[in-house]
Amino acid sequence: MKPGSHILVVDDNDSFRDLVREVLTEHGYRVSEAVDGADALEFLKKVNVDMAIVDLEMPRLNGLDLTRQIKKDQPRFPVVMVTAYASIYSPADILAAGVDAFLQKPVPTERLVKIIEQL
Repeated sequence: MKPGSHILVVDDNDSFRDLVREVLTEHGYRVSEAVDGADALEFLKKVNVDMAIVDLEMPRLNGLDLTRQIKKDQPRFPVVMVTAYASIYSPADILAAGVDAFLQKPVPTERLVKIIEQL
């Protein structure tokens, strides 16, 4: 993604969303936010974005289910998954959902930016 791209950050943790928004805005990205997967799906019906950064564990609709639904309609839509619960899910399960990249929290922000630039 090039600077100016619109990125949706989906996470139920306010502090994480704030951090990612601040870092990505500093790198020239436009950022929108959703508090969980269900809110993200509603947002995506109304607004075109270029990619999503999605937490794995969220209320109402988790990151794997959200990714599956997004990829069903837009197979090439980039999704970066982040989680503090990597040991609960196997990397194979996460990748099978269609995730393009996976980072464990706490997320190194420069690594996140580099991954976004590569997608």
